Amino acid sequence: MFDATDMPVYVRPGKTDGRKSIDGLVGIIRDGMRMDVLKGGLFIFCNKARTTIKCISWDKTGFLLIQKKLLGYTFAWPQTEEAAKEISGEEFLQFLNGADVFRHFTPWEDVHIVNG
Repeated sequence: MFDATDMPVYVRPGKTDGRKSIDGLVGIIRDGMRMDVLKGGLFIFCNKARTTIKCISWDKTGFLLIQKKLLGYTFAWPQTEEAAKEISGEEFLQFLNGADVFRHFTPWEDVHIVNG
C-alpha cells in the first residue's frame, strides 16, 4: 500500500477537470501551482462534483496516480487558496476516511460568547 505519512501533501483548491490524467495533472502542478513534482510530495486534486479525487506523486522511477471515488458522499474540499493548506500524511489518511481536515476547529474552551 502507498504510504504518504512521511511526505508533504499539497492540495489544489477548487475544481480540477476530472478527465485529466498524469500529464495534465503534472502540467497543473508545474504551471498552475508553480511547483516541481519531481522534488517529492503528494498532490491532490478534486473534481467539480467533489465525488472524486486524484493524487499524483513521483517515486523516483515514475509517476503514481491514485484515484478515489465516493458513492453517496462528497469530499470536504477547499475552494480558495486561503482555505487550502499543506496537510500532513496523517491528515491525508484522515481525509480519505471522511474527515474534514480543511475546516478550522476551535476547541470549546476557546469559544467566547458575547452577550448582546
